[in-house]
Amino acid sequence: MIFNQKLNHYQKLFLLTLTNILMVNYSLNAQEKEIFVNPNNGNKYFLTSEMSWQDAQNLAEKMGGNLVTVNDEKENQWLIETFITSETNFLWIGINDQAVEGKFIWISGEMSNYLNWAEGEPNNNPQQGGEHFGVINGLNNPFKRPVGTWSDAPEQAKLKGIIELKNNQN
Repeated sequence: MIFNQKLNHYQKLFLLTLTNILMVNYSLNAQEKEIFVNPNNGNKYFLTSEMSWQDAQNLAEKMGGNLVTVNDEKENQWLIETFITSETNFLWIGINDQAVEGKFIWISGEMSNYLNWAEGEPNNNPQQGGEHFGVINGLNNPFKRPVGTWSDAPEQAKLKGIIELKNNQN
């Protein structure tokens, strides 16, 4: 009897684990079309479907990563060349000031000194209820900001995001 109870416990644990794996794989297959590896740092990157910043970050965490931390101009340029198309307006990145207005930090906890804000950004846009989440400006951004510069955007905007899995997490 005890053996059967343990077996049932292990069977349940196995099924729960298998279900979680399948859910993550489904998420990857449904929302991320392609894996990109940055040859400069070996990190893997995925482009999400359109969703809020928090939903994109939640997905990134389920995958073992975060929305991208841009560490230098070289990485920013690689992101532009890899993810910006003629249809791209904005892409979520991991910088935000949701904890303290005006104090932008990276969700990964990394301390990057590189910043690439567009002129007049970040502006918090109080008319829109505040903007606390960073985006890379694309070719199709309605404000005609230079491609690859950054702006802040409201969390509820539905945008694609760039997920980064660090080389040591791959």
